[in-house]
Amino acid sequence: MTPRGRVALVFCLAVVYAMCYSAIKAGLAYAPPLRFAGMRAVLGGAVLLALLVIQRKPVLPPSRFWRGIPALAATGTFLSFGAMFLSPGRTGAGIASVLGNTGPVFVVILAAIFLGERVTRATAGALALGLAGVTLIAYPAITDPSRRGALGAILPLMAAAGTAVQSVIVKRMELRDAVLSVTAWQFVLGGLPLLAVSALVERGTPITWNGSFVSLFLFLTVVGTSAATALWFWLVQDEEVGRLTLQLFLVPVLGLLSAVVLFGEQVGAMEAAGVAFVLLGISLVVSRSEPTAAPRVSRGAPPRDAGTA
Repeated sequence: MTPRGRVALVFCLAVVYAMCYSAIKAGLAYAPPLRFAGMRAVLGGAVLLALLVIQRKPVLPPSRFWRGIPALAATGTFLSFGAMFLSPGRTGAGIASVLGNTGPVFVVILAAIFLGERVTRATAGALALGLAGVTLIAYPAITDPSRRGALGAILPLMAAAGTAVQSVIVKRMELRDAVLSVTAWQFVLGGLPLLAVSALVERGTPITWNGSFVSLFLFLTVVGTSAATALWFWLVQDEEVGRLTLQLFLVPVLGLLSAVVLFGEQVGAMEAAGVAFVLLGISLVVSRSEPTAAPRVSRGAPPRDAGTA
């Protein structure tokens, strides 16, 4: 794929990811967070499994991937989705989106350590600008006494860390033709524990099934989970995961804007300056997005356990 094609696909992903936190916050008016998260994951996996059946492709991935799937389920689904759905209720949807999409910071560091990806001056500059921008965007809300303090910031950061570890594991696994099946089982195996925890701690909290909730749920499940994650896993196969992920610094900006439009959340001078920093960092990455030969991992090599990533 051409560099412009990759940039266009990453931009589409950024738009979807940015809308997710606002969709989650709207949906929490109708469903408890952990049950909502578990249902999103399990149904998202089921959609992909159904697609494999329709295409007459193997539903079960090759045996060499099964060691890595539980790690993906634990980090990219159970941890990430759980924290993601708990966070908007403890801070604004915009700030949850900003902090929950700081994954590029974690990914660049993890990719350099565990994948041997080189941190160029452009990458370091983009990372510094993006991190500065996200800090400026998030600082007013984190220090606002009307918010729920550190917990409102910690939860979305946990979600970001979970997705970052997931990206590194996926890169090591070299999924190729098994992208859909591995993604599907990651969601199913990570979503079932979320439903189990929900059954223990959210008993007696019903789900209000109406048109609004069903629409939000289908968007999060089909577009924001099944399609977006499978596309992301496909993209990281042939690109340096650190540099590719830096383009997702656009997500906090779009997430903040969607929260302003949908929930009337305010944007001050500091947040506006943060947006400018983020856009400058992204432009630095995109301007140097020529294809490079990413470090390869032998196809048979097993992924490292999530605890070592």
